[in-house]
Amino acid sequence: MSLTTAILLLSAWGFLMYRRGRSILFPPALLTLVWAATLLVLLLCGDMYYPITHTTVFIAFAGIVAFSIGGVIAIRLPRNRAFNLEKVSRMRITSIRRLLRWTPLILVLNFPFFLAYLGQLSATIAPREGIWRQIRMASIHANATGGGGVHIESSILPLISFMALLAVFEWTETKQDGKHALATFVLAALYHLLNGSRSDILLLLVSAVTIYWVRSGTPPKKVLLTAVLGFGTVFIVNQVAMGKFGADSNASIGENVPKVVEGVTTYWLGGIVAFDQFCQNPKLKYGWDLNAFAIRIANKLGADFLQHNRDLEYTKVSPTQVTNVYSIFLPYYMQTDSMAGVVYLMFAVGLLSTYVYRCAIGGSCWAVFILGALIFSTLMTFFSDEFFAQITFMLKMALFSTSIYFLPPLKSLHMRTKDPLRASGDPVCG
Repeated sequence: MSLTTAILLLSAWGFLMYRRGRSILFPPALLTLVWAATLLVLLLCGDMYYPITHTTVFIAFAGIVAFSIGGVIAIRLPRNRAFNLEKVSRMRITSIRRLLRWTPLILVLNFPFFLAYLGQLSATIAPREGIWRQIRMASIHANATGGGGVHIESSILPLISFMALLAVFEWTETKQDGKHALATFVLAALYHLLNGSRSDILLLLVSAVTIYWVRSGTPPKKVLLTAVLGFGTVFIVNQVAMGKFGADSNASIGENVPKVVEGVTTYWLGGIVAFDQFCQNPKLKYGWDLNAFAIRIANKLGADFLQHNRDLEYTKVSPTQVTNVYSIFLPYYMQTDSMAGVVYLMFAVGLLSTYVYRCAIGGSCWAVFILGALIFSTLMTFFSDEFFAQITFMLKMALFSTSIYFLPPLKSLHMRTKDPLRASGDPVCG
């Protein structure tokens, strides 16, 4: 299949999926349009990047269609109505809002302990250029190996993310305590920024926007613009500070601009080009384990299982650039060693993502708080597999949200009285 044919077919298919789901957040529509745009930009770049073969284009096309078919089937499945947010009591909401008012102060008081932890973490690996790179590499190493056990400051990051999303959710529902919600979110982003993780900041931003969008029923244009500008700033500062793709903190703005642009396009397009390079010359021996989340948990609890590096060896994607990410298709292809395996796995994640989406727009508590991670995973398919990589994060968000809203004795699981603090109206259906 040629690149031009795939772009035209995906554009038409994406429009149909959008009409079917009536929202750009409908996972089959989102994935299809993301890949139509990715392949279009790759086509427009001409010979800036190595051309991809028809086989690679067909694998990507088949995987996207399989994802969409899984999503369409998920629409017919009975929706889970357990732990619906309309069942939450007034007393529970009052307690949660009281906690959220104290959260910014708690996060500020914890900062010295977190900085001390980062100092200890950075000393666990050989020195790198720059403290930010040192901390990030040490964090990746600790996450992959288990880091010698569970440390409260490393384990608290998902909880901080949840508190930020909880603050966003409560503000979306009541439009009260906006300053506390903003402070909590900014502090959570700062924690992740200090940890050197741009992807976690993007995950936080996408999850917050998704919660607002799903609960309000309309695209939050100002919030989206703010999120794009905010992450864009973090991305640029991080690339320059860490010297990625030829950027240099000592160089002028004019010298760094083309390097930043090249970095953006390589992150966006490099994955599928690198996957094509692998298909033409399969030499990578190890790939991202789809059960890595279980291995990582076991290692943190003291086990010593081998966990393959998620970031594989670098490969050239253009005459001047290399990358060590291979889009969503390489880990699925390597795990199953066949195109049929890619289709099966894409079908499965499409089915699950769309089912969670339907539960979220229906008001299921757990689904509202993990949908953002699935939307993030869908957006990042051109870069890597995040569906399996974010399993532990999604499980934590589901557990935290269900516990804080429904854990007895503050709330009986059988109470069905609609809370007057919640906005009236039927949930938006997709």
